[in-house]
Amino acid sequence: MIDLNNIEEIKRLDPQDTIGSTEKLADQMEAAWHQVQNIEVPSDYSSVANIVFCGMGASIYGALVFKALAGENNKYPTEYVSDYHLPKFVNNNTLVVLTSYSGTTEEVLSCAHEALEMGAKMLILTKGGPLSEFAKEHNIPSYIFDGVLNPAGVPRLGNGYTILGLLGLLSKAGIFHIEEPEIARAISDLRENVQDVKNKAMADAHKYIGKLPIVIAAEHLSGNAQILRNQFNETSKTFSAFYLVPDLNHHLMEGLQFPQPTNLQFILLNSNHYSEKIQKRMRLTSDVIKQNNQEVVTEDFVAWSSKFGDFLMALSYGCYLTLYMGLLYEQNPAVNPWVDWFKNELAND
Repeated sequence: MIDLNNIEEIKRLDPQDTIGSTEKLADQMEAAWHQVQNIEVPSDYSSVANIVFCGMGASIYGALVFKALAGENNKYPTEYVSDYHLPKFVNNNTLVVLTSYSGTTEEVLSCAHEALEMGAKMLILTKGGPLSEFAKEHNIPSYIFDGVLNPAGVPRLGNGYTILGLLGLLSKAGIFHIEEPEIARAISDLRENVQDVKNKAMADAHKYIGKLPIVIAAEHLSGNAQILRNQFNETSKTFSAFYLVPDLNHHLMEGLQFPQPTNLQFILLNSNHYSEKIQKRMRLTSDVIKQNNQEVVTEDFVAWSSKFGDFLMALSYGCYLTLYMGLLYEQNPAVNPWVDWFKNELAND
């Protein structure tokens, strides 16, 4: 197993500079938020009847975060589409949000053309490619970013652009409400504490070697649960799953009894910004896991200023944790060989 403090070993495994991109999360978010403020979004976008988010893999993260942070204050029926086709209810009263980091994702492009045919209102986030050309051709409000703060060029390491870009566009549209001082405070907190976050993640990564991480979260951190699951998959090259409280309290706890023993490693994303009822459920959930002889680690995001601050700190921690875990497995964290193989095979006639 490699020494995570050995710079030469890290460079050998990480030639694309995944670490460099991870370290620029706060910079990406700050840049995206300010850049989006210059984009004009029609005032009637806030009057839509529903919202459909289209994206694959890391490109759906912004939608997950929006729904988690908005929570019970979200007044728009919301659906995610990670497929080729939009639901039939889409019409001129629907906002379709299309995100593809590369701008070449075939499922998102298919949904873009369907949204046009259905007369839907649209927002687009992309770095370029056919999706950016589609946006320009049809005069669609879009955040087309340059990605310069993501030196690795890997879409999942450009979360700052896609997540804050999306929240910014939705804010401009009058759909999501967050004050700029809250954004600035959270980004400042991350910058001040990032070395502690990195050190903790580096130490914690060893706990998950040879284990199957199972992520548990709730409320405003629900989006983080799916994001962290995906990061374990792509960056750490390991199987992972996620569950949300309170839903898991109605089924998963009975599924902890067999088989015994297991190599499951539960990770609970906790917060003092959870509602009182959810805080109690998280404590009891941890107790049930332990009583069933399963290993559990609780990560408390309790020192931050807001729900958005919780989200950002949990996101940064997860980025570093899964990066270091992948390096401990002596894997290049930037590449996705099986995903690339699958795409190549799919393209063959």
